[in-house]
Amino acid sequence: MTLSAKQTSPKTETHILREYLGQTLAGYEYRPQQEKMAQAVMNSLHNKKNLLIEAGTGVGKSLAYLISVNLWLLEDKNRKVVVSTHTKALQRQLYEKDLPFLKKNLFHDVTYALCLGSENYLCIRRLEQVRHSGLFEADEQKAISDLLHWRYGAIKGIRAEIEVASNVWNKVARESDLCYGKQCKSYKECFYQKAKAVERKSSILIVNHHLFFAHIASEGNVLPKFDAVIFDEAHELEDVASSYLGIEVSNTRTNHLFDSILTVKGKGLLARLKPANQALYDDIVTALDTARTGSEYFFFKIAELLGNEHTIRIRQRGCVNDFASEHLATLQDLLNNLAEVSKEDNAYNEILALVARFASIRHSIELFLNHGVVDAVYHAERFKSRVKIIVTPVNIAQRLRDSIFTKIETSILTSATLSLGGDFSYIKDRLSPCPCDELVLDSPFDYKKQALLFIPTNMPEPREHTFVESITKAVIDILNITKGRTMALFTSFSLLNEVANRVNSELTVLRQGEMDNYRLIESFKSTENMVLFGTYTFWQGVDFPGDELKCVIITKLPFGVPTDPVLEGRLEYLTKSGGDPFNDYQVPRAVITLRQGFGRLIRTKTDTGVVAILDSRLLRKSYGRVFLSSLPNVTITDDIKDVKRFYSSL
Repeated sequence: MTLSAKQTSPKTETHILREYLGQTLAGYEYRPQQEKMAQAVMNSLHNKKNLLIEAGTGVGKSLAYLISVNLWLLEDKNRKVVVSTHTKALQRQLYEKDLPFLKKNLFHDVTYALCLGSENYLCIRRLEQVRHSGLFEADEQKAISDLLHWRYGAIKGIRAEIEVASNVWNKVARESDLCYGKQCKSYKECFYQKAKAVERKSSILIVNHHLFFAHIASEGNVLPKFDAVIFDEAHELEDVASSYLGIEVSNTRTNHLFDSILTVKGKGLLARLKPANQALYDDIVTALDTARTGSEYFFFKIAELLGNEHTIRIRQRGCVNDFASEHLATLQDLLNNLAEVSKEDNAYNEILALVARFASIRHSIELFLNHGVVDAVYHAERFKSRVKIIVTPVNIAQRLRDSIFTKIETSILTSATLSLGGDFSYIKDRLSPCPCDELVLDSPFDYKKQALLFIPTNMPEPREHTFVESITKAVIDILNITKGRTMALFTSFSLLNEVANRVNSELTVLRQGEMDNYRLIESFKSTENMVLFGTYTFWQGVDFPGDELKCVIITKLPFGVPTDPVLEGRLEYLTKSGGDPFNDYQVPRAVITLRQGFGRLIRTKTDTGVVAILDSRLLRKSYGRVFLSSLPNVTITDDIKDVKRFYSSL
């Protein structure tokens, strides 16, 4: 069966969705929620209206909106739609499963592309440059040889196709401002340009939120022009958008830039260029050394402010002296002079790109020190040897409204967790996708039969000194019943490690951080007596259907850390604006995160298990009602014996 445009009027999609999937998808179960979602998406596309749609777990969101999108595309072959996700897992599902299924069985002519950031692609010119100029270190020679061999057999030329260390990949990856475009000798064989050609011909573009906001931040220079966007996992938009619409400079990024000119071992741009003007060459080397020293001292002083902290907020203008900007400006001017005398050289574009990068870093440092961005939080972070200065806007609603929701014809935001009890006020306040239509669809799962919610009433509050001891005992009691297949979710690594160190169990406890997340998940899936301890990364985006997961333990309500600089700034902004920071922001945000954590357990109609929330504030505090009312209609108990009986019944 092949659909034609005449079959796609708004009156008929519901019938097509129900009847066709029933004939095509093996094991298809009719879900009225899925049909309602498909209809709402189609109406939104036809009427060019924004849409907020919450669809509970099991609705089948992706097929609902993809079928509607495909029907809409049939009406005009020139249309183009972006689907943006937060997690790679959902990206893979859309690109490797859902769209191929629809193309094979229903929409034979649909064209789609998985869009990646340019840094994911090998730059053939830079690889050849590294080879001929000897820009790699001795211990990198094998990796470069592997890349040279792989280049000719590469499928898409992306980093995911080959194992390579970051320090090597950074030397050969495509960087947009270093691209020579059609002037490049490798233009016709360029992996990135081939990918862009596919994107231009495709009707559906699969991206992630980071790439989408990189597109917005670049004023529309990353993706082809499109007519509509669907944000799946839309509850993550604010944080991703804030990072891309803000400012960030690190010592590692700055040092990498210095090294691209000339490393301490004498490799880099200057080593490749023949010094036509020896005096200018010498001046640049001197200015480079001075700028490097000034930058190192600037970040050293920032590190002194951090002390032993991972992150701090910077409230004072001029928190340290600007040891970097003047020297960066001098180096920038000299590089401009070098560009003037290198117009006939292949390095001309590269020099101009370096000039622009130094200008951006200098401008960012000055904005940071002078607090030059309105309604923003200024903070510093350290991770191992990397030190960063960051400016994060605390109110992005108007900027999103101007750059997305009033500029793009149709924006559809969907997630299993967008509302509080059916009220979208929180997400509308944070993102401002108005005017918009709204729709809430419950899950088709029977939580009364499939799940049990255990909330012990005798748990101390997090501030009490017996909290960790009580949490540990409760976790052990539950593990003694479940015998594995359990995931415990924490709000911090410190609490995770404290509990893990106290758990003396025959079960194997996997901790987030002891290996990469992919290996952690695969290890958990492969053995029955495994227990997985994770922080916020595992509250969402991980999927363990069937018998892989039988219990989720939520150790604490996921309120944000009040000392987090960005959270602190957002709360202050809400207070200044006349809002209620706790009820308008902290509670809604925590509710959405809790619902995400709860949703890890039941993924199909045959899944069963227990969710244990070890935070009795749910029952003691007035705001607890908001949390409980947002969860599925599930049987609640405070008796551990009920948990044991539930497992026995399974």
